[in-house]
Amino acid sequence: MRNFMKRRYIFWIVMMILTSCQVENLSDTINVPKSDFDDFNYVLATEDASDVDITSFFAFNLSQIDPFHSYDLLKDNQLFINSNPSTSSGHASVNQYVFSMAKDKKGYSSTPGLYRLTLNEENRMYIDNELHISRDNLFPARQICIVNAHLGYFYDEGKAPQSIQIFDPTEMVLKGVINLHDAIQSFRPDAKFVDVSGNNLIRTGSLVLDHKEGKLLVSVVFLEAANFNLIADSEKNFYLAVIDIATNQVEKIISYEGAKTVGFYVSENKATSADENGDLYFCSWGWNQFNAPSPSKIFRILHGQTEFDPNWVIDIEDLFGPGRIAQSMIVYNHKIYLHVSDESYQFADNATDDMLKTIKMSYYVFDPSQPENPQKLDIGSSNTSSRMNVFSILDDKLFICVPNYETGKFNGLYSIDRNGVMKKELTIDNKYRPTRLYKLHE
Repeated sequence: MRNFMKRRYIFWIVMMILTSCQVENLSDTINVPKSDFDDFNYVLATEDASDVDITSFFAFNLSQIDPFHSYDLLKDNQLFINSNPSTSSGHASVNQYVFSMAKDKKGYSSTPGLYRLTLNEENRMYIDNELHISRDNLFPARQICIVNAHLGYFYDEGKAPQSIQIFDPTEMVLKGVINLHDAIQSFRPDAKFVDVSGNNLIRTGSLVLDHKEGKLLVSVVFLEAANFNLIADSEKNFYLAVIDIATNQVEKIISYEGAKTVGFYVSENKATSADENGDLYFCSWGWNQFNAPSPSKIFRILHGQTEFDPNWVIDIEDLFGPGRIAQSMIVYNHKIYLHVSDESYQFADNATDDMLKTIKMSYYVFDPSQPENPQKLDIGSSNTSSRMNVFSILDDKLFICVPNYETGKFNGLYSIDRNGVMKKELTIDNKYRPTRLYKLHE
């Protein structure tokens, strides 16, 4: 009885202490969106150096950064506000929103969905809305295209494997669907749409989903085996559907000989980029899952055209040597920027972190009028960037991520302005690899 009374007394004391204290309820603020974007409006997405499946977001003020000081993003928590909403770093953003196609990544797979992120009142990134994406495959490759604040597209293989979903990025509602099945069947009457088990063999928009001068451009991939991004060695072309945005009608399917893929199967990497005059460029690594790779190339569709330019190419192997690849690309200020491997790139599905650390990538700029004459940027080399495109355009400047695992090697951001002036913007500890930079605004 004495012990019972003693425990009861302690319980009431603890309760009195708790009720007399002001305890912050984090759930009350986590879902309150930020309304003032005058500060903490830059967001850096990073991968954990020891695990690429861990993506963290850090809100900060770029004007307060000393570019020559190396920051520990977690320890310097007065300058960098940390959050981890369990999504990847998406390549698409509009106004105050960032869009991600992957959540809770665990090795080979991820929870499928279209996730919209923004900052809350504590300047932490959180998922404020989402649209479900069905899942029926091991590697649910997906891409997203944002035309404007009220028109976007994404690929949902599980729901409609030869269709593209239309949605409103601001309202986060579905607005329709574009079905490419009949156009694909007309283009290739002997195509196999499913295997003997009913698994999809033709993907649309898994590698390329972009827009150009009123047209939606959608990759069409004829798979050799379901559940993988595996294209038969007998295939020699990359295929692209041209769709009129005003009518949602498939106008034609075009092909580019000498490349099978564009970009990589992960949803974070965007391998197309438009010039200010309307030319659209495509970056093919050459990766083909377990099959033999193809040479890495950059090719394009010119302004006012809906066919590939047959008279222009950047052939990476011709310029840099056998097995060399371009892994990231962007077009800025009428120049093409590429992230190119220093040596032959080994496409290994079982590559370990130690193996990846040995691969070095350097940065080059091309004048499109002289595609045979690359200029190496004075940035130094980086590690690989399979889950990212190292380039972002913000504030009318090109920002370049330089991801490095190794202690002592530069790891952070550079920028280049329209006058060609290059500047070191941010240096961070090597345990956080930068993957993408955003600037959010109302």
